Amino acid sequence: MKIGTKITILFTSCVTVVLIVFLVLAGSKIINSVNKMTYDLNTDVIESKALDAGLWLNQRISEIRIISQLEEVMNMDMEKIKPYIDRLNDRLSKLYGNDFGTFAIGSTNGLGWVSDELTIDISEREYFKEAMSTNAEYVISTPIVSHTDKAPIVTICYPIYNEDGIKTGFINGAISLKKISEIARSIDFYNCTSWIMDSEGNMYSAQKPDDILVEDINKLEEIIRTYPNTGVGSYDIMEGKKVDKVVFFTTIPNTRGWSLCSMVSAKELSRDKDRLVYTVLFIWGGMLIISIILCTAVSRSISNPINKLTKAIKKMEDGDLEVYCDVNINSNDEISNLSRSFNSMVSKIRFLMDRIYEEEKEKRSAELMVLQAQINPHFLYNTLDNLQWKAYDYDALEIAEMVEALSNFFRISLSNGQEFIPLSEEIKHIENYLFIQEKRYEDILKFTIDFDSSLSEITVIKLIIQPIVENAIYHGIKPKLSSGNIEVSVYEINDYVYISVYDDGVGMDEETLNELRASLNIKNEKFGYGLYNVSQRIKIVYGENSGVEVSSTLGEGTTVLIKIPITNKEYIDDKNSNC
Repeated sequence: MKIGTKITILFTSCVTVVLIVFLVLAGSKIINSVNKMTYDLNTDVIESKALDAGLWLNQRISEIRIISQLEEVMNMDMEKIKPYIDRLNDRLSKLYGNDFGTFAIGSTNGLGWVSDELTIDISEREYFKEAMSTNAEYVISTPIVSHTDKAPIVTICYPIYNEDGIKTGFINGAISLKKISEIARSIDFYNCTSWIMDSEGNMYSAQKPDDILVEDINKLEEIIRTYPNTGVGSYDIMEGKKVDKVVFFTTIPNTRGWSLCSMVSAKELSRDKDRLVYTVLFIWGGMLIISIILCTAVSRSISNPINKLTKAIKKMEDGDLEVYCDVNINSNDEISNLSRSFNSMVSKIRFLMDRIYEEEKEKRSAELMVLQAQINPHFLYNTLDNLQWKAYDYDALEIAEMVEALSNFFRISLSNGQEFIPLSEEIKHIENYLFIQEKRYEDILKFTIDFDSSLSEITVIKLIIQPIVENAIYHGIKPKLSSGNIEVSVYEINDYVYISVYDDGVGMDEETLNELRASLNIKNEKFGYGLYNVSQRIKIVYGENSGVEVSSTLGEGTTVLIKIPITNKEYIDDKNSNC
């Protein structure tokens, strides 16, 4: 048997066992959770509806309570009460579910007045006797038939007390069972049938469910009494040994033992559970098929390692160059060939990386030499020195000062061939240059240099300010055709030196400024090469976090900001050695 076949059988067997265990354990938990969730959801729904019914009844009770506390009612002043009751029957009858005759008021003898055409006698009714003989705030009757429209109703009998706390009469509020039934019928889950039932099994619904037996009603009433604390639960109606229907029940607030009941077919109740079982089985079967396919693919990849692994290892030519794979020189199998190829690849990478490093080093040095190329005017330096002394001999002091400044300018430019000089020398270099230019453009150019002397000994790459100042003069001040100022500021922030060159010249518009910013990275003959060279030299030496930034406003001026890090002497020495 091939190793691929063995691996396929092994992996498939393991995955199948794991999935079967998962199906048995997780499936039962999921089904139990769904059953519990279904029961909880159904009880939550009927609890919500029971609360609605309780709130609705509480509103009616509150209305009757308010009526009982009116002064004319407490005094049983029928001359004032009768018009008031007429108005209440006109306005609130529909709210109570009756077309007329909602409210009745009478004395403790049980005789009540509804209207001039209708009176009632409830002296022999149990709910009236209970209301008159107990301290209950109100008593709700069992279903009775209305004398006005022969419709089934319940009444709320509310005792009336005078100011001395003595019962002087009663108020009857008739509530149609249609209104109660509407709340029960609004429950809509799993094609359920709902009704309201009191503690004696009397149904307060307009229509009694016809598919529940009397003995089940009695058992349900008995079970409801066993839930005095929680008031919520369920009752299974059996058909033989099998559950046929389930009744969910909960007590209704503001009533005396009333319960809201909803009966659901067991088949309907298990519908979602059955769907979930089929879904789990479908997913399990899909996972099993996918697992078998994956196991087959994995086994083939393991049984044929040479081609796939060789391709993967060749991708490591840009990876770890210290990797070495031991190989048996006497072996000629696939793994050995792969190891030889890997070792050969690592050796070639080392050779190529060393070669690339040297080439890049030479390229960098050549680029720096091109960017740093300066005229080496030794003869001019010596000649200018002689000219300075000749000027002194003839008392041409201004010429002597200009020659001295020019001489110092060239001296710092040379710097004995060093690429890095102290920052103070770079500032002197630009000071000499500006001095010469100020003498040259005496009427239009003024300059100031703000230099923090504590930065004097910091070593920087030389000749990075002069090209920027030159641009400020020729492209900022001269086109202005009037006097202008150049301000050079040098300061430190968070281990970086910032050199700002500002001119109040003509400035530039947004489009030109964007072109200039782009020319810092890509040569553009339109703007010359001064800024480009400075920017590239700084980035090559100090990295991408350093460089040149330009901001300008048309008609107001331009600011060029150089940012370079404060580096140690060893860093500078290493840079000088590579330049």
